[in-house]
Amino acid sequence: MSHDILAVVDELFRRELQVPDINPDVPLTDYGLDSIRSINLIVEMESRFDVHISDEQAASMQTLRDVVDQVAESLAVTVGRGDGAA
Repeated sequence: MSHDILAVVDELFRRELQVPDINPDVPLTDYGLDSIRSINLIVEMESRFDVHISDEQAASMQTLRDVVDQVAESLAVTVGRGDGAA
């Protein structure tokens, strides 16, 4: 599942940041991520994965790997609650 999350998140970020590749361990700000783009991407990920990402969680996501880990964790919490809504 994590590979599937990576594929979707990678595509979303590459499209939004207009870059051909993203190293999962390089800070996203190095690729031009700013607060407006960050908000747009968080909203898109919440919709795409049917999860909720808090402001605190969003602030801790510095790299693509952080984003994938947070989405995976949010999905696990949603599944653990036994519902499909975030």
